Amino acid sequence: MRSFFRIKCFFVLCACSALWAQIPNPAFFQKKNQLSVSYGQSYRDRWEKLFIGGISYGQPNEFFRLPGRINVEFLTAHGIGDMAQYKQDIIFGFAQDLISPPIWRMYAGINLGIYIKPKITERINSRFTFGERAFLGYNISENWGAELYWRHFSNGDLTDKNKGQNFIGLNGIWKF
Repeated sequence: MRSFFRIKCFFVLCACSALWAQIPNPAFFQKKNQLSVSYGQSYRDRWEKLFIGGISYGQPNEFFRLPGRINVEFLTAHGIGDMAQYKQDIIFGFAQDLISPPIWRMYAGINLGIYIKPKITERINSRFTFGERAFLGYNISENWGAELYWRHFSNGDLTDKNKGQNFIGLNGIWKF
């Protein structure tokens, strides 16, 4: 009985992905490029005085026939006060987004990326870092959008120190 249920679920997912693949990429509005500026603040058990900002360039793509976006990102992190030791000059990385079908002018998505950072910190004890991001986007117009995001950086337990770092922030997007 369970195997029959799994087979039905598999066919439903295949049918949904085929329908989903027919929807134009909701983050691009028929444009072929995006430039975004982001800003966020660290949150662990409380709001911390560690801020992240960055510039990202993205292009639409498909990920297993689902709407996606491939990004190249340049980020910087700056801490104030007791968080000053977490300063990172330039964090460089690539990320793949998977974007949901739109509801009105809104869409949601998840992302996975790989990043290289210049400095080892006590929270993430490696220069190679993974990043995950979940976002909720809104198309303001055909050329402009905004995304609210939650982002997590971790080294995937490549070293013994891996407390990770979480950020909550906002992206401003220009589509061209």
